[in-house]
Amino acid sequence: MPTNKLTRIELSRSILASKSISVTKPRLSLLSILLNERRPLTVEQITKRSKEKIALSSLYRVIKDLRDSGIISEFQTPENTKVIELTTHQNEHHHHIFCSQCGAITDFEIDDRLERDLEKEIRKVELQYSVSVTSHSLALQSLCLKCSRSIVVPST
Repeated sequence: MPTNKLTRIELSRSILASKSISVTKPRLSLLSILLNERRPLTVEQITKRSKEKIALSSLYRVIKDLRDSGIISEFQTPENTKVIELTTHQNEHHHHIFCSQCGAITDFEIDDRLERDLEKEIRKVELQYSVSVTSHSLALQSLCLKCSRSIVVPST
Protein backbone atom coordinates (compact mmCIF):
# COMPACT_ATOMS: atom_id res chain seq x y z
CA MET A 1 0.00 0.00 0.00
CA PRO A 2 1.49 3.40 -0.96
CA THR A 3 2.66 5.64 1.84
CA ASN A 4 0.55 8.79 2.28
CA LYS A 5 1.93 11.98 0.75
CA LEU A 6 2.93 13.69 4.00
CA THR A 7 4.85 10.61 5.10
CA ARG A 8 6.57 10.35 1.70
CA ILE A 9 7.73 13.97 1.96
CA GLU A 10 8.95 13.43 5.53
CA LEU A 11 10.75 10.25 4.50
CA SER A 12 12.26 12.05 1.49
CA ARG A 13 13.56 14.80 3.79
CA SER A 14 14.99 12.17 6.13
CA ILE A 15 16.75 10.37 3.27
CA LEU A 16 18.33 13.62 2.08
CA ALA A 17 19.33 14.60 5.63
CA SER A 18 20.94 11.19 6.21
CA LYS A 19 23.33 11.95 3.33
CA SER A 20 23.74 15.66 4.26
CA ILE A 21 22.14 16.75 1.00
CA SER A 22 20.22 20.01 0.85
CA VAL A 23 16.46 19.74 0.50
CA THR A 24 15.04 21.12 -2.74
CA LYS A 25 11.60 20.75 -4.30
CA PRO A 26 12.88 18.72 -7.29
CA ARG A 27 14.77 16.33 -4.99
CA LEU A 28 11.74 15.92 -2.72
CA SER A 29 9.49 15.40 -5.71
CA LEU A 30 11.71 12.72 -7.28
CA LEU A 31 12.14 10.84 -4.00
CA SER A 32 8.43 11.06 -3.25
CA ILE A 33 7.59 9.58 -6.66
CA LEU A 34 10.09 6.74 -6.23
CA LEU A 35 8.85 6.03 -2.70
CA ASN A 36 5.26 5.98 -3.89
CA GLU A 37 5.88 3.73 -6.89
CA ARG A 38 8.23 1.32 -5.08
CA ARG A 39 9.67 0.11 -8.39
CA PRO A 40 12.15 1.28 -11.02
CA LEU A 41 10.95 4.12 -13.28
CA THR A 42 12.15 5.65 -16.53
CA VAL A 43 12.84 9.36 -16.79
CA GLU A 44 9.69 9.66 -18.92
CA GLN A 45 7.59 7.94 -16.25
CA ILE A 46 9.02 10.21 -13.55
CA THR A 47 8.26 13.29 -15.65
CA LYS A 48 4.66 12.17 -16.15
CA ARG A 49 4.16 11.36 -12.47
CA SER A 50 5.56 14.75 -11.47
CA LYS A 51 2.90 16.27 -13.73
CA GLU A 52 5.86 17.92 -15.47
CA LYS A 53 6.62 20.07 -12.40
CA ILE A 54 10.28 19.06 -12.63
CA ALA A 55 12.08 20.52 -15.63
CA LEU A 56 13.93 17.83 -17.58
CA SER A 57 17.27 19.60 -17.08
CA SER A 58 16.62 19.77 -13.32
CA LEU A 59 15.56 16.12 -13.24
CA TYR A 60 18.82 14.97 -14.84
CA ARG A 61 20.80 17.13 -12.40
CA VAL A 62 18.85 15.71 -9.42
CA ILE A 63 19.35 12.16 -10.71
CA LYS A 64 23.10 12.75 -10.94
CA ASP A 65 23.27 14.27 -7.44
CA LEU A 66 21.25 11.48 -5.84
CA ARG A 67 23.12 8.78 -7.77
CA ASP A 68 26.47 10.24 -6.71
CA SER A 69 25.34 10.19 -3.08
CA GLY A 70 24.14 6.58 -3.30
CA ILE A 71 20.44 7.30 -2.78
CA ILE A 72 19.39 6.07 -6.21
CA SER A 73 20.91 3.83 -8.83
CA GLU A 74 20.59 3.83 -12.59
CA PHE A 75 20.54 1.05 -15.13
CA GLN A 76 19.61 0.62 -18.76
CA THR A 77 16.70 -1.39 -20.12
CA PRO A 78 17.36 -3.76 -23.02
CA GLU A 79 16.19 -0.88 -25.25
CA ASN A 80 18.84 1.41 -23.67
CA THR A 81 16.34 3.50 -21.73
CA LYS A 82 17.66 4.97 -18.49
CA VAL A 83 15.87 3.66 -15.40
CA ILE A 84 16.11 4.98 -11.85
CA GLU A 85 15.40 3.19 -8.58
CA LEU A 86 15.92 3.87 -4.90
CA THR A 87 18.86 2.12 -3.31
CA THR A 88 17.57 2.81 0.20
CA HIS A 89 14.76 0.26 -0.26
CA GLN A 90 16.93 -2.47 -1.77
CA ASN A 91 17.66 -4.89 1.04
CA GLU A 92 19.12 -7.57 -1.21
CA HIS A 93 20.83 -7.84 -4.53
CA HIS A 94 18.08 -8.13 -7.12
CA HIS A 95 17.40 -8.51 -10.81
CA HIS A 96 14.81 -7.18 -13.26
CA ILE A 97 11.98 -8.44 -15.43
CA PHE A 98 11.19 -6.27 -18.45
CA CYS A 99 7.85 -6.38 -20.27
CA SER A 100 8.70 -6.10 -23.96
CA GLN A 101 5.21 -4.77 -24.75
CA CYS A 102 4.50 -1.96 -22.23
CA GLY A 103 7.97 -1.46 -20.74
CA ALA A 104 6.97 -2.33 -17.15
CA ILE A 105 9.93 -3.22 -14.94
CA THR A 106 9.67 -5.54 -11.97
CA ASP A 107 12.35 -6.26 -9.37
CA PHE A 108 12.89 -9.86 -8.33
CA GLU A 109 15.34 -11.85 -6.26
CA ILE A 110 16.62 -15.30 -7.01
CA ASP A 111 17.21 -18.12 -4.57
CA ASP A 112 20.42 -17.69 -2.54
CA ARG A 113 21.79 -20.99 -3.86
CA LEU A 114 21.22 -19.93 -7.46
CA GLU A 115 22.81 -16.54 -6.75
CA ARG A 116 25.90 -18.29 -5.29
CA ASP A 117 26.06 -20.58 -8.34
CA LEU A 118 25.87 -17.54 -10.60
CA GLU A 119 28.72 -15.91 -8.65
CA LYS A 120 30.81 -19.09 -9.15
CA GLU A 121 30.16 -18.92 -12.91
CA ILE A 122 31.14 -15.26 -12.92
CA ARG A 123 34.47 -16.17 -11.24
CA LYS A 124 35.09 -18.70 -14.05
CA VAL A 125 34.36 -16.00 -16.64
CA GLU A 126 36.79 -13.66 -14.87
CA LEU A 127 39.56 -16.26 -15.06
CA GLN A 128 38.81 -17.32 -18.61
CA TYR A 129 38.66 -13.78 -20.01
CA SER A 130 41.11 -12.04 -17.61
CA VAL A 131 38.54 -9.52 -16.46
CA SER A 132 37.28 -8.32 -13.11
CA VAL A 133 33.48 -8.29 -13.00
CA THR A 134 32.31 -5.43 -10.77
CA SER A 135 28.61 -6.28 -10.81
CA HIS A 136 26.09 -8.43 -12.57
CA SER A 137 22.45 -8.28 -13.49
CA LEU A 138 20.00 -10.88 -14.64
CA ALA A 139 17.44 -9.38 -17.03
CA LEU A 140 14.38 -11.37 -18.04
CA GLN A 141 12.36 -10.39 -21.10
CA SER A 142 8.66 -11.08 -20.69
CA LEU A 143 5.10 -10.11 -21.35
CA CYS A 144 3.44 -8.90 -18.17
CA LEU A 145 0.07 -10.36 -17.28
CA LYS A 146 -1.82 -7.33 -18.57
CA CYS A 147 -0.04 -7.39 -21.92
CA SER A 148 -0.29 -11.14 -22.33
CA ARG A 149 -4.05 -10.92 -21.78
CA SER A 150 -4.37 -8.24 -24.44
CA ILE A 151 -2.78 -10.33 -27.19
CA VAL A 152 -5.37 -11.45 -29.66
CA VAL A 153 -4.74 -14.93 -30.97
CA PRO A 154 -5.98 -15.24 -34.56
CA SER A 155 -8.61 -17.91 -35.01
CA THR A 156 -7.92 -20.59 -37.57
